[in-house]
Amino acid sequence: MDESRLDLKKQLEAALFAAGRKMPVEELARLCRTTPLTVQQQLQQLKAEYEAKDSSLQLLEESDGWKLTVREQFSPVVQKIVPETELTKSVIETLAVIAWKAPVLQSGVIKVRTNKAYDHIAALEKSGFITREKHGRSHMIKLTDRFFRYFDVKTPEEVKEKFGGISEEPVKVSQPPEGQQ
Repeated sequence: MDESRLDLKKQLEAALFAAGRKMPVEELARLCRTTPLTVQQQLQQLKAEYEAKDSSLQLLEESDGWKLTVREQFSPVVQKIVPETELTKSVIETLAVIAWKAPVLQSGVIKVRTNKAYDHIAALEKSGFITREKHGRSHMIKLTDRFFRYFDVKTPEEVKEKFGGISEEPVKVSQPPEGQQ
């Protein structure tokens, strides 16, 4: 294998690891002083290498960039070290309800998760995990390919396994004592 290609692959891996976030191919190309096409080819090879060695890490390609991340089954260990994720706990809980019931009417999600879920749904749509289309007086919410890649699931049945145990009961919100708002 060509020494410069190996070196580039290591540079890309280091950049993605250090960034800890999704990075566009163009940005990686600028950092590594090469072309976006070369970066794309090297990232595809690196992704295949991670998959071949059954690593705890995975390289994810999304429409607007690449990300080095931990496979879902290792997230409980990592969460003890890094409690912050891209999504807040309450947004992830709303996503779990959506994933469990998908496709689902937005009004059904709101019934389970309360009015705060409107903001969660907007955040999930912005981050590309769901899509919404008008359906009567509500919206039909569907999971996107990004959701399936991010959570490393391929079928709705796998989603049910990962997001099992979702309560059908609306969330009870306690009111603060009077004068403490």
